[in-house]
Amino acid sequence: MDYNTQLVIFGAGILGAVCGLVGVYLLLRKRSLIGDAICHASLPGIALGFFASVALGGSGREPWFLLIGAAITGVAGALTVLLIRRWTILKDDAALGIVLSVYFGLGMVLLSLVQQMGEGNAAGLEGFIYGNTAGIMAADAWLIAITSSLVALVLLSLRKEMQLLCFDASFAASQGWPTFGLDLILLSCVLLVVIIGTSIVGVLLIIAMVVIPPAAARFWSDRLSWNLGISAVVGLLSGILGALSSFAMDRIPSGAAMVLVASVLFGLSMLFGTKRGMVWRWLHMTRQRRQADEEHVLRSFYERLESQNRAPMPRGDLRSESIPMLELARLKGWTVHCTTRVVSRLVRGGWMTMGPDESVALTASGIQQSLRAIRRHRLLEHYFARWAELSPDAIDRSADYTEHALDDALLAMLEKDALATGAPIELPPSIHPIS
Repeated sequence: MDYNTQLVIFGAGILGAVCGLVGVYLLLRKRSLIGDAICHASLPGIALGFFASVALGGSGREPWFLLIGAAITGVAGALTVLLIRRWTILKDDAALGIVLSVYFGLGMVLLSLVQQMGEGNAAGLEGFIYGNTAGIMAADAWLIAITSSLVALVLLSLRKEMQLLCFDASFAASQGWPTFGLDLILLSCVLLVVIIGTSIVGVLLIIAMVVIPPAAARFWSDRLSWNLGISAVVGLLSGILGALSSFAMDRIPSGAAMVLVASVLFGLSMLFGTKRGMVWRWLHMTRQRRQADEEHVLRSFYERLESQNRAPMPRGDLRSESIPMLELARLKGWTVHCTTRVVSRLVRGGWMTMGPDESVALTASGIQQSLRAIRRHRLLEHYFARWAELSPDAIDRSADYTEHALDDALLAMLEKDALATGAPIELPPSIHPIS
C-alpha cells in the first residue's frame, strides 16, 4: 500500500469517526437536516471562492479560497434557517426546504458561470462536490486530523451539557443553561466537519456520513455513551472501507463509496441490532407471544379443575388430575393443532405431562407456575374492578392483555391495592364466573 493510499485511509477514517460523533447530537436534537442545509448552502461558496481566487490572480482552484467560501455560505445557510424559524410562522420542514432549494439553485447557477470562464471550468471543482481522495496530500490529512480532534474534544468535553440540550432543551433553558450558545457550538462543529469533508466525501454527500452512522447506532443501544462509540465506529469503518473500495475499483467516487458502505452497515444494524433490530425484535415478540400462550393454557387448565372442585393443592400435590386435550382446546377456543403445539412446549419445559390417551396434567412445577399466572391475572381483575367501570368480561379481557407485562414493582402495587379491599393476595377469587 503506497503512501498516498495510507493518507487517504487515515483521513477518511478520522473523518467518518468524527461525523459519527457529531451526528449523534444532531439526531437527538432533531436537527439532522440542518446539516443538509449547511452542505447545500456550501455549494455556492465553492464557486464564490473560485471567483475570488481568480480575481486575486490565482488559478481558481486554491483549496483555502474554496473552503473559506464554502464556510461563509454554509454559515449563511444555517443562520437563514434559524432566522426563518424564529421570525416567521413557517415550520422546520418549510425553512429547510427553502434554504436547500435556494442555495443549491444559486450554486448551480454560479457553477455554470465557472464553466464559461476562460481560467478554468467546473472539472477542477468536482473534487469538492463529489469527493476526490486521489488529491489528498499530507497537509490535507493533517488538517482533517487536527480539525476532527478539535471537534471531538469540544463535543466530549461538553457531553453533559449537550446531553441535557438534546433530551430536554426547555428544562436546560429554565435552569439557566445557554441553549442558544450550545446550539451554535453544535452547528459550528457540523460546519467544520462539512468543510473538511468536502475534499473526501464531497459537499453533497457529507451529510450522509453525519446522519447514517448515528441512525445505525440507535439500533444497538439507548445509552448516549454507547451511541457515541458505536456511531464513531460505524463512521470509521465506512471511511476506511469506502476509501479502499474507491481505490480498488476505478471511477468510483470516494464519497459515494463511503456512503454506500455506511448504508450497508446501517442495513445490518437495522436487521441485527440488539436493541431495535428487526430480527431481534421479531425473536423477542415471538418469545413473548409463546410465553403468553403458555401462561393462558396453564391458567385455563387450573381454573377448569377449580370449577370442578378438583384443583390441586398449592402445597403438597406433585401432580394434578388430567384433562383431555380436546377439552382444553375447547376452553381456549383454539384448534387442536395449536393447543397441542403449546402443550408440547409445556411438556418439554417440565410443567405438564401427557398421557397415552392424549390427556394432560400439571406437574408440581406446572402447578406453581399456574398459580403464579392466575394470581397476576386476578390481582389485575380486582384492580380494574375497583378503578374502572367495566363488565366482568371486559375486565377479564383487559387483564389478559396486560398481565404478561407486569414486573415486581407493579405486582407489589397490585397486592397493596388488593389488601386495601380486603381481598386475599395469595390467590384472590375470580371476578367472573369460571366455566
